[in-house]
Amino acid sequence: MDGWTLLIFFVCLTSITDSSPVMTRESLIKQINTQHFCANILKINNFYYSLAERKNLSGIPADISIHWKTGNIFFTKISEEMKMSLQVLRPSGEFETIKVAGLGQSTTVDNLNDIVYLATDNGVYKYKDDGSIQLYAALGEDVMYLAVSNDGGTMYIATWPQNRVHKLSNDGQKQEIFAPIPNGHGLTVDTRNNIYFVATKTSYILKNGESVPIKIKGLPTDKMTGIYVSRSDEVYAMDENSNLYVLEPENASARHLGTFSVNGVNSFAMDESDNILIGVKSAILKYKGYERDPCPQQKVNKKGKRHSRRRKTKKLTTTSTTEATEDYEEE
Repeated sequence: MDGWTLLIFFVCLTSITDSSPVMTRESLIKQINTQHFCANILKINNFYYSLAERKNLSGIPADISIHWKTGNIFFTKISEEMKMSLQVLRPSGEFETIKVAGLGQSTTVDNLNDIVYLATDNGVYKYKDDGSIQLYAALGEDVMYLAVSNDGGTMYIATWPQNRVHKLSNDGQKQEIFAPIPNGHGLTVDTRNNIYFVATKTSYILKNGESVPIKIKGLPTDKMTGIYVSRSDEVYAMDENSNLYVLEPENASARHLGTFSVNGVNSFAMDESDNILIGVKSAILKYKGYERDPCPQQKVNKKGKRHSRRRKTKKLTTTSTTEATEDYEEE
C-alpha cells in the first residue's frame, strides 16, 4: 500500500468515526431512564402525571394536608400498634413529630390566612412555624377532625365519641352544635362554603344555606378516602383504589377522571401546583403534574411495502426459448 492509498484510507476511517454517534455508559443510562419515565406517564383530566417521589415511613399516613406557602406536609401517622401521632414532612425531606399536650388526631390548614390547626383530645391548637403550639379552643371533648370556612371566619369541629359537629367563630368561641352533620369524618369546606364529609366511606355534601346533606352521585358507596379542594378551587375526591373524581357541587355529582393504579389509598391531597400526594401503608407518593406531555411522540418514518421505492434491475436470462426478462427488487 503506497502513501497516497494509506492517506485516503485514514481519511475515510476518520469520516466514518465522526459521523457515527458514540453511546457512552452515561448516555445509555439516561436513555433507559427516559424510556422508563415516559412509559409510566399517566394522562388524567388533561394533565400528565409521573411518580416523582416516594417518601417511606413506618406506619400509615392519614388526613394529609398541605401548607401551600411553606410546602410543609402535615399528616397523622398511625403505627402498627394503632397509635397516632401528628407529623410534618418538610420540603427538605425530613420528618418531624409535632408535640402536643395529649393525643394528636388530625390537622387542617387555612391557606388563606396561613394558619395550621391541630385537632387533639384536649381541644384545638394553632401550630407555629417554630414548632410551638398555642391553644385555640378547649371544648371538653375529644376533637377528631376540623375544617375552616373559605374566609377563615368559621371552624367546624367533629368530636368523639359524641359524634357531633360544633360550629365555632374565628376567636375559638363555641357558637352552636351543628346538627345537620351527624359524623364529621373527612370534614372539608370549599370556597363557596359547601361542607363535605364522609360517613361509613360514603361522601355527602351540605350545600351552603341548606340543612339536609345530600349523597354525592357518581362516587363508590363504600370506598371513599377523602375530599380535597385544590388551589384552583376545584373539588376532588379519591377512593381506595386511587380513582380520581372531580365534584360538581351544584348538582351534587362526581365525574371520574382516571386512576393512578395504586391500591390501599388511605389519604390524598394536592399542593399549590396541583401535584397529587397519595398516602398508602408505609409511604407518601408524590405525582408531579404537567400541563403538556413531557414525552411528546417521536414520529418514526417507516416505509411500508406499499410506499417502498422499487428499484428496477434487469436480469438477463438467455435461453433458447425465452427472451430477456425484467425482475423487480424492493429496497
